[in-house]
Amino acid sequence: MHPGPEFIRRLGYLLLAVLQDSVFVLSAYQSVMSLFGFYQRRKPPLRNPVTRFAVVVAAHNEAHVISDVLDSLARQEYPRELFDVYVVADNCTDDTARVAQQHGAIVYERTDAVLTGKGHAIGWLLARIKSTGQPYDMMAMFDADNLVSANFLREVDRYAQAGHRAVQGYLDMKNPGDTWISLSYAIGYWYTNRFWDLARSNIGLASMLGGTGSCMAMSLIDEIGWNPHSITEDLEFTMKCVLQGVRPTWAWDAHVYDEKPLTMRASWNQRMRWMRGHFQLGFRYTWPLWKRFFTRFDMAAFDILVYIGQPIWMIFSYLLMLVNIVVHFAHMAVPVWASAGIVTPWVWVALFALEWFAPPMLVASLLLEKVKPKYWWGVFMFAVYGLTWVPLDFIALFTRNNQTWFHTVHKRAEVSET
Repeated sequence: MHPGPEFIRRLGYLLLAVLQDSVFVLSAYQSVMSLFGFYQRRKPPLRNPVTRFAVVVAAHNEAHVISDVLDSLARQEYPRELFDVYVVADNCTDDTARVAQQHGAIVYERTDAVLTGKGHAIGWLLARIKSTGQPYDMMAMFDADNLVSANFLREVDRYAQAGHRAVQGYLDMKNPGDTWISLSYAIGYWYTNRFWDLARSNIGLASMLGGTGSCMAMSLIDEIGWNPHSITEDLEFTMKCVLQGVRPTWAWDAHVYDEKPLTMRASWNQRMRWMRGHFQLGFRYTWPLWKRFFTRFDMAAFDILVYIGQPIWMIFSYLLMLVNIVVHFAHMAVPVWASAGIVTPWVWVALFALEWFAPPMLVASLLLEKVKPKYWWGVFMFAVYGLTWVPLDFIALFTRNNQTWFHTVHKRAEVSET
């Protein structure tokens, strides 16, 4: 006996209801979690510095900007005998190595046409550092286009002395006002800095390691290993930390300034790499994270699952919107929004707006970060920028095994006034 049209229709409504309610729960979860970003928890006390840092910079053809990050590291308000600066000139065809040496770095040149990308370069450099026998306590990782606040190592030292084994600095921007693309990046960073990373850190969950401004105990690297299986090594190491029971924390006053793309094409290529790595890790680590959550009731594991599920969550959100529009214009008897009998239309739409376009929270982040009003118009363009994630996520999902590393060209040496 074959199921009739009414059965199929009701089954369809049930599936849509499950998707709808899942999006509702995840949206509500993130909305509640964001509230913990409205304050800053008291920092550990500042003590006499003792942490020994291996400061590492991975560079690929960055001769024109690498001097700036090295000069900013030389200006650290931290005892010079407690840190060394290493640069891996990775598959460079320019003068990156020479410029880095002239600015005081210990330079290693690497040539590998197969294992390309920052994650492999850092792993290769770590092996060389370990062979020196120097007793470092932590690794601090930066990109060649960065500028680093003078108090960075001093701030991280206070967290290291308090027992934190993974610390992420504040991700700031060098060029928010260059184009609407770089401004959209900046708004996204200002929002996530406060309402994701600070919020999590305030309640003891895991902040996300951001690839630059990330500091990890050498003992932790020895335990976990530095063997990235994806092109987003920062997210992968965060997941490994959580699975190890380590929760990276957030150093609010340790700023690192990053240069972001100016054009949609450059932005698309960079974000495509991010999202392909995101999906790679989702398929690899979802089950171990669920296992840790159910066996140890580790909320940090659940929280990371929410994070890595965001792209799929976004896709479902837009699909549900599309289905609702089709249902509305087709005048079907049972509205999709009401099919579960739980979520009313205005609640779902409000949570959708709060999570994805998030004008109230975006404005709150600009206010709390004391961003100058000249950048506020970017909130409107951020909605357009947000829409570009939808096709990008679809493509990244189905091309996730593509390991292509896109090099982003960097030019800016100074920080725009914010």
